[in-house]
Amino acid sequence: MSHKANTHLKGERGQAFADQIRNFPLERILCVSLDIGKYFHVVMIHNALGEIVTPTFEIDIFQSGFTALCAAIDEASARCRAKVVLTGLEPTGHYFENLARHLRARPQPVTLVNSYAVKQNRSQQMMRREKTDEIDVAAVGDLLRRGEGTAYRPASGPYLQLQQLDRTRIAKLKMQTMLKSQILGHLDRIFPGLVLQGEEALNRYTPLFSTSFWQCQTLQHLVRLCPDPCRLATLSPSELVALFHDRHYRLGRQNAAKIIAYAQKTLLPDPELSAIRSDLLQADLTLLEHLQLQIDHLEQRLGELLAPLPAAVWAKLKGLSTVQAASLTAAMGDPAHYTYAAQIFRRAGLVSGRNDSGSRQRKGKGQGVLKVGDVYLRRALMTATESLILHQPALHMYYTTLKKTKHPSVARVATARKAMGILWATLRDQRSTLLILKKGETM
Repeated sequence: MSHKANTHLKGERGQAFADQIRNFPLERILCVSLDIGKYFHVVMIHNALGEIVTPTFEIDIFQSGFTALCAAIDEASARCRAKVVLTGLEPTGHYFENLARHLRARPQPVTLVNSYAVKQNRSQQMMRREKTDEIDVAAVGDLLRRGEGTAYRPASGPYLQLQQLDRTRIAKLKMQTMLKSQILGHLDRIFPGLVLQGEEALNRYTPLFSTSFWQCQTLQHLVRLCPDPCRLATLSPSELVALFHDRHYRLGRQNAAKIIAYAQKTLLPDPELSAIRSDLLQADLTLLEHLQLQIDHLEQRLGELLAPLPAAVWAKLKGLSTVQAASLTAAMGDPAHYTYAAQIFRRAGLVSGRNDSGSRQRKGKGQGVLKVGDVYLRRALMTATESLILHQPALHMYYTTLKKTKHPSVARVATARKAMGILWATLRDQRSTLLILKKGETM
């Protein structure tokens, strides 16, 4: 039977929940709802009718808190002679992971209730302007007893290592971006006009070099050796060339003369300000080098971990680098947790909002993507899709055709759905030399 043939209003997930609670009275189904915090968690225990069995209480994040939680669950379970125990919580950052892992090992199945769904549920219960821990835990419990949420399946083995390494890499890349912005801020003060950014500036002025700062090795060497335009203006081309050659950097006399002429037309900054900022600049440049070494090391480890896994086939595709393939694998997790591509795409949360009623059927037009899924999977999938669009003719054609009638962001999301189907088939068949778009077509 096709996986698209649903037998339940909520599809396969709804059917699985119905099978889990079938033939049990609602008062014998115990729901343990948690609102996760950084230093403490709020717990409410109720039955599937919504009747509170154990009033709201707090637990700490230590062993004592987990012991108290287990004791409360066991006591409530015995008191209402529970046949099924459901546990639900919001996947709040990484704070939920340790508790969820221990609960799952009891064994006690854990359901992750999406934070956006909790927010929407508060609105539906006429609590738009209210947000307390007790309201949040009640909203989680209401969703839990209705079968909303997904099963918690923690990564393990190489997939756990990939996940943690890639998340660290992403954090380092964010630090790198911030540090680069800070370096450019130093240069704006030390050497005004050296770095021109934005269409307006480039239309108004002619930059020193046509290549952008972070792609121009000569400019990066210059700010390491002599970022002070006041000193540069006094050098001869031969002296500047010698300064570069002493550090084994390449520079010709023509470019040296060009740099000196540019420095001579600069409105010079305050010498005291320039001096302190120059010191800060050199410290940040050194930090940037160390950060790049860490990123390179993380990417090397990601490649080594990916190599023996089935998803290594993705790295052989034109348009996907090893790091992109490893990042997508890290976000997706073990392929054994899925049976078809739509499950992965749905988990990414790339679903547009809807506001249709009666004859007004816009089908998401004008509505943004809700982003109710996994942010890491969504980022990895969209990054891979953007690269594949550039290198895979069929996806490029598909995206270009959609963009004629749809907003570019909508076209990208639709292309990501198509790309995920192709990537899943490639992973399943372990074939990267010939990608099948659909029967009778190749790319």
